[in-house]
Amino acid sequence: MIVYRFLLLWTIFVALTWKKWFIFKVRTVGGRTESKPLLLSYLFAMLPLMFIVGMRSNIADTAAYIASFKALPTTFSEILKLSGRDHLFYQVSALIKKIYPHPNFWLSVIAFVQTLLICVTIRKYSDMPGVSFFVFVASTEFIFMLNGMRQFVAVTILFAAFRFLSQKKYIPYILLIILAAQFHGTAYVMLVGLLVSFIKPWSKTMYVFVAAFTAAMVFLNPILSGLQVFFEDSEYSSEMAELMASEGVNIIRAFVALVPFAMGFFFRKNKALFEKRENVLAFNMSMLNAAFFIASSIVGGNLMARFAEYFTIFQLLTYPALFKNCFRKGRERNVVVLIFGLMYCVWFWYQLDVNWNLNYVSEVLGLRL
Repeated sequence: MIVYRFLLLWTIFVALTWKKWFIFKVRTVGGRTESKPLLLSYLFAMLPLMFIVGMRSNIADTAAYIASFKALPTTFSEILKLSGRDHLFYQVSALIKKIYPHPNFWLSVIAFVQTLLICVTIRKYSDMPGVSFFVFVASTEFIFMLNGMRQFVAVTILFAAFRFLSQKKYIPYILLIILAAQFHGTAYVMLVGLLVSFIKPWSKTMYVFVAAFTAAMVFLNPILSGLQVFFEDSEYSSEMAELMASEGVNIIRAFVALVPFAMGFFFRKNKALFEKRENVLAFNMSMLNAAFFIASSIVGGNLMARFAEYFTIFQLLTYPALFKNCFRKGRERNVVVLIFGLMYCVWFWYQLDVNWNLNYVSEVLGLRL
């Protein structure tokens, strides 16, 4: 557990010292001097996480992934013959293996790509990057890099594709959904995210849509559960970690997922909060996230939680937008962020120490903590 606690402490340090210690690019715009962190600053903030994720060995489903990696071919002709669902993930993995066949090199490359896509999006759209990094770790979102990494590749691709959705470039966005689905079939659920981008937030249309969507997920769950094998790796289904199964029925987890949606509803009349289109879209995603978790808490199982992951990641944008636009800069905002941070630290402890009891194992580093 000490490894995960270090990650939490590191992100707290990043959040507290973001503007003071990290590298900034200074530029002059219209006679005014503005500063913007370099992308390198964001990657540096995530460096410990990338290292820990890349050096892991036997955590949750990692052993099964490593076994499948070792079985991958290394000749181009055999790589091109790889087919079936999610074939692009295995083809890319085989190409990485051809460069260097060590499993931890492969895991590190995947971790870097996931982190890069997250950092690019946070850099462009987050009002408070330090808070975004803290939320990613304290909310235990980072666990998807350790367990279920194939789906998380798809999640990060579509998180980065958010820029096309915000710019109303729908064709590139749809093409990226199709691309992401070649890494994990659940990515097609983001077509729903595309649909809600046309709906005004907090409108009657949105309420009706979310209610109808939630009801549909509940009533269609028996059918969706029957298709769950389509989304799982049958060769290691027995190795699926319990944390993935538990999220579907954890009432506390559902409550935490509802917080951005609830805060957005409370401040729905705040014009500054919804002035930017990206904030509107991020909160629409939070509504869908709420719908999936409500349905998941009713029907149980992990399939709804898998779908929800595509929308949960937008809390990296919604919380900073809330803090910046809904609370006065200074003491008021600092107190709110402090209370928020303390509550998420408690949540972090509960998830990792009480609910999951997830240890860290790295054969390369000789660690079993």
